[in-house]
This record gives sequence, structure tokens and C-alpha cells, in this order.
Amino acid sequence: MSKKLELNGLWESSRMMLPQHKEAALRNRKDNQRMSRPIRDEQEIQNISAVLSLSQMYKKPLVLTLYGEFKTRLVTGIVARSKHGEFRFDIVETFSGAGDWEWIAYRDVLKAELCKEWTDDGMIDP
Repeated sequence: MSKKLELNGLWESSRMMLPQHKEAALRNRKDNQRMSRPIRDEQEIQNISAVLSLSQMYKKPLVLTLYGEFKTRLVTGIVARSKHGEFRFDIVETFSGAGDWEWIAYRDVLKAELCKEWTDDGMIDP
């Protein structure tokens, strides 16, 4: 009996688990992997806003790091339009060259960087 209580022995020794318990355990594991939204300071928000504005004005590509509930993602593209609280981002696939677009909320942008080719042109020094 003492071996059943060591480490994970109680779960290992039981041959049957109710489906509700299994679903709850999986749900709990997934909830623990959830990321909280980082808090950005005012200077960081202004830098992101400036880079987004430059991309929209000059139609130059940039790389965005976007918040996701479980992981962040990187997208490359150009800001096409903006409106209150969000902007349209024309996405360019780096390998295939295929394009798409999506509306992105400003609060989801964690980082905005100009693409390498724009900074090499000497137009802007980040």
C-alpha cells in the first residue's frame, strides 16, 4: 500500500479514471500554460506607435511580435490602414511570398521592429 502513495503511484495504480476527471486534469494542465498579457510602459507604447506609423506612411515592411493566449507569434508585413484600437496589417509570407491581411488590436502588439532592408537603406536609424 505504501508504494501506491509514493510519487505518482496513486494515479499509476488505478486502472480506471472517470472521463470527467480526465477532462478536468487536461483542462487544468492547459490553463496552467496560459500566458498573462505583459504590461508595457509609456515609452515602449510610443516606440511601437512610431514604427507602425512609419510603416503606414512609407509602405515599408516591419516585424511584429504579437501576444497570444498560449504563445507569442511573429508576423512580417506592412500597415495598410488604421482605425480606433486596431490596424489592418498586410502580411507577407517570407518563404512563399504569398500575402494575406488581418486586423490586429494595438494592445496585442508586444514589439514592432523595422525590417532589415529598410534600416540598411539609411532612411531611418532605429
